[in-house]
Amino acid sequence: MSLLSIDFETRATVDLRKTGVYPYAEHEHTDIWCMAWAFDDEEPAIWTPSKLPGLPSRIVGHIYGGGEIRAWNAQFERVIWRAIMVKRYKAPTVRDEQFVCTAAEAAAMALPRSLDQCAKVLGVTQKKDVEGYNLMMRMTRPRSFKPDGTPVWWDTTDKLERLYAYCKQDVRVERANGKCIRRLVPNERAVYLLDQRVNDRGVRVDVELVNAAQAIADEGTERANGAIAEITGGAVETITNHKALTKWLNTEGVETVSVGKPAVAELLESDLAPKVREALEVRAEAGRTSIAKLKRMLEVLCGDGRARGLALYHAASTGRWGGKLLQPQNFPRGEVNNVEQYIPEVLAGRYDFLDLFENPIVVISSLLRAMIVPAEGHEFIAGDFSAIEARVLNWLAGQDDVVGFFERYDAGDKSMDPYKQMAVRMGRAASIDTITKDDRQAGKAAELGCGFGMGAKKFIDAAWKVYQVRVSAEEAKAAVDIYRSSHAAVVDFWYDTEGAVKHAIGKPGAVFPFGALKNLKAVVAGSYLYVVLPSGRPLCYAGASIKDALTPWGEMKPTIHYWGVDPNPLARGEWAQLRTYGGHLVENIVQAVARDLLAEAMLRAETMNYVPVMHVHDEIVTEVPVDFGDVRDFERLMSALPAWAAGCPVAAESWRGSRYRK
Repeated sequence: MSLLSIDFETRATVDLRKTGVYPYAEHEHTDIWCMAWAFDDEEPAIWTPSKLPGLPSRIVGHIYGGGEIRAWNAQFERVIWRAIMVKRYKAPTVRDEQFVCTAAEAAAMALPRSLDQCAKVLGVTQKKDVEGYNLMMRMTRPRSFKPDGTPVWWDTTDKLERLYAYCKQDVRVERANGKCIRRLVPNERAVYLLDQRVNDRGVRVDVELVNAAQAIADEGTERANGAIAEITGGAVETITNHKALTKWLNTEGVETVSVGKPAVAELLESDLAPKVREALEVRAEAGRTSIAKLKRMLEVLCGDGRARGLALYHAASTGRWGGKLLQPQNFPRGEVNNVEQYIPEVLAGRYDFLDLFENPIVVISSLLRAMIVPAEGHEFIAGDFSAIEARVLNWLAGQDDVVGFFERYDAGDKSMDPYKQMAVRMGRAASIDTITKDDRQAGKAAELGCGFGMGAKKFIDAAWKVYQVRVSAEEAKAAVDIYRSSHAAVVDFWYDTEGAVKHAIGKPGAVFPFGALKNLKAVVAGSYLYVVLPSGRPLCYAGASIKDALTPWGEMKPTIHYWGVDPNPLARGEWAQLRTYGGHLVENIVQAVARDLLAEAMLRAETMNYVPVMHVHDEIVTEVPVDFGDVRDFERLMSALPAWAAGCPVAAESWRGSRYRK
């Protein structure tokens, strides 16, 4: 059957980047300028709403025949089709399964998600129309508004013709990219379609609580601004004026270049003058960027009060999802115990009452998760994989003693907690019975962080930034040394992985199994190195090669290089040559396997009528009728192992409730 490629150009009075496509598509002013379309390699044509009463018969027949429709970032085209083409222009309904997303396929090959950048990397002859892009960005917003609020659009003939040419070129570029990109294998195609269903469902937001919380946050910010101005003698007028606060701290003898959260937390651990400490405490409690999520929650709402499109499929090269819009992945954990008890006071606007017990802004920050609620007559049942990366790593490596710790821990022997075991090994405590919360966090940092080859210096930073626990240089060195001596199979796994990959690069076409379970493989085919996971899904590394490079300890060593999207935020997603090594490759593999376990658990949950509406890191959030399901049943469902993961000590912890929580 022929393949239909399409691309929409639209106009709106709302900002797509702020709202996401779902509320954008349902807004009354949002409409379609044009749709470029082409079958197979034909020259693209243009359809516009002025060409009613309908679409070309070829397109209609293709849709009714179940034909595929390909687009770059197809979620946009799919939602626009459903919300505008069908409802406004009476186009035939397209089943979700008919849409194919070339950008998703590119991401699965670790290629850039940008249409233009992907074309450059692939070296296709078709290039994005940069001049047309600038015009499109102008035409997507109104030129002006009439006195009654009606938008006036950029609709002169010359601009429209130029926009049509731009839209047709996007189809050509997408089509050229698509010819160079592998299709998703059936299992992964099922995961992508699940992702689209989860994004379509979204989650309901408690709008009343969000508005009440915003009023509390505004009052708290106003009071904090007054307090910090008084403390600093007017040198700092607002808690968000980072430059002024940094300058004032320097004049007070405190050397710092930042007043971000980590820097302030570190400064508060040192000896400070009383007024400096007071200023920093005001900044720490009131200057929470998480409060900005309140406004975001309202921006992304659809007409039915649900926030949709919160997850990005294959955001990382490992296949891990990324967050969008509300970014539920970076919701603060919350610092207030039993925070939901304060909801009535927030709804009533009782700032001073809250202040008797907790800082009101801290309460609001801790309540953000609770503002996500299920539909009427429903509850959330959610489950979170327990220490999934540590479990997967030790299973893959054949580190049987640690796998045994997890199995005995899951069976009820809590003394076998691997984090506590590691804390004792590294000297943080004399025995399991004397371990403190910080000791366990240090053991957790070692068990999780050292598993990918982390050195002592990096361990110190990671222990504080990720796990909020301080470790000394001596403890860090001991942690690294003890981890490596007590996890010999994991260390061997690093070297096995690096060796297999180097062999594969040196002998293209040959398959090199590695890992204790012999279910991991490395092979070079064409311009790609593929590391095939136990699930059969490949991790992709473009243009892999071996070149001498200087190690951190000053030794020249043959090193694995490949091309990929630079993960450094300052690189802005540029395509660059990157370096890797055994520990880093193992980290990629472990994260990818954990992702595959999560994806399969979501598919199982949906099959059993536990309807996934959100997922965050290793957690699945489902929405079910109040009289349906059971948390123990859901834990068993999540922990069920696919055949390829036999023996992996997977476990999950679940909860049920009427508000989202951690």
